[in-house]
Amino acid sequence: MENNLKKKKNCPKQLEKTPLNRCFEKKKNSIENKNPFSISDFRYGISIKTIKKNQEEMIFQIKGFDFSFSNALRRILLSEISIFAIEKVFFYDNSSILNDEIIAHRLGMIPIFVSPHFIDYSIKNKTGNFLKIILNLKVIHPNNFFKNISVYSNSLKWKKYGIFKSLFKNIPIKPVFKDILIAKLNPGQRIDCECESLIGIGSNHAKFSPVGTTFYKLFPRIKIISEIYGKEASFLMQKCPVKVFDLKKITNFSLKKLIVSSPNYCTMCKECIDFPENVVPKIRIGRNNQKITFIIETTGVFSPEILFHRAIFLLVGKCNQSLLSLYKNFRIEEI
Repeated sequence: MENNLKKKKNCPKQLEKTPLNRCFEKKKNSIENKNPFSISDFRYGISIKTIKKNQEEMIFQIKGFDFSFSNALRRILLSEISIFAIEKVFFYDNSSILNDEIIAHRLGMIPIFVSPHFIDYSIKNKTGNFLKIILNLKVIHPNNFFKNISVYSNSLKWKKYGIFKSLFKNIPIKPVFKDILIAKLNPGQRIDCECESLIGIGSNHAKFSPVGTTFYKLFPRIKIISEIYGKEASFLMQKCPVKVFDLKKITNFSLKKLIVSSPNYCTMCKECIDFPENVVPKIRIGRNNQKITFIIETTGVFSPEILFHRAIFLLVGKCNQSLLSLYKNFRIEEI
């Protein structure tokens, strides 16, 4: 037992002598020698360039923005922005071929458009049934023809009650898309139900997420080490599946030189550096950590600009909360 304890005590000294720990010490020293973080440099060093923007999608590039912040924004967009979605469905009649549970699930996944100002007001004033939005679905198949009919999301009608009749009568509350199929009815069948929409976040259920998907990718860095001409240049241009490279004519010569024309199309497939071992590749590829392409695809509940703005405000709030908790802990230790 004593020998085993001695061995365990000696383990850290042996590990310190290993080359792995030496490498770690070097890396640690290199990190410590870096310039300290400056909030002013960070604030004025950020630049945003919009590539594509519409009501449902936004693509933009950010420079001077660490990808750890991008990942935090991505997670907030997916799971922490509050929206309304159908939570409970009360069936009064359902003679269709689908069960109540299946129709309720399909209704819950329909995105509901609610004004962002109404959501802000609802979060500040949480009082009982005030946060409930009721939508009615009542569809009957007429018996005058034998073909089935399709029930779409435009059949959902907003029920105005209580404060909605006066204060929010001009705010439209409706499904984002009118052509989402809910069910099909045969002659004589009917669906009559009442849908109760509540406010929630994406971490509780995917139906409360305001984005279909959101992701970011680091900007590729492509460098031609030595100039490539002629047949080799045309071969590499054709070999790239996403057409990152192009040919440029050289003045006073009939040769064509390979250039990087569209680096943002690169998917890091490494076809341009895939050569036999005896051939030295003339191209290097990598990632630029300080240049990020961010993509936001919404469900139509909010515009991408509003979502990005809200995600930044939530991230700032989290940072302030962390600083406040640290300050309180330090004050307790001082006392």
